[in-house]
Amino acid sequence: MTLPVSAVLFAKRLGIVCEFYQTVFDVRVSRNDANHAVLDFGGFELMLYQIPAHLAVAVAVTSPPERREQTAIRLDYPVTDLARSRREAARLGGIIDELPPSWAGADTTFFLGHDPEGNVFGAKIFSS
Repeated sequence: MTLPVSAVLFAKRLGIVCEFYQTVFDVRVSRNDANHAVLDFGGFELMLYQIPAHLAVAVAVTSPPERREQTAIRLDYPVTDLARSRREAARLGGIIDELPPSWAGADTTFFLGHDPEGNVFGAKIFSS
């Protein structure tokens, strides 16, 4: 039996962050309410949680967002249409880099990006 894997991402602006991941990575929202949303990546669930208001006041989100690279984890997502994902990321306040990171070497199928709150992710091109 295969068990699903999940991760939790805390967001100051839940609706904006949810729309970003749903649209950029073309996934469906399987559950949501005012305080959380669950995105179904097919065997992986990204749970987005609204940071409580009394804690959110201490979280600064700049425009454009400052990339938060000094974290203990980075999630990498599959992308089938990089051009579409880049357009949607930019439209929704994030970015997928034009060039692969320097440490990726000759691997031109992996790119870094960040969401509207600066959370860094990887985008790996997969053909369907």
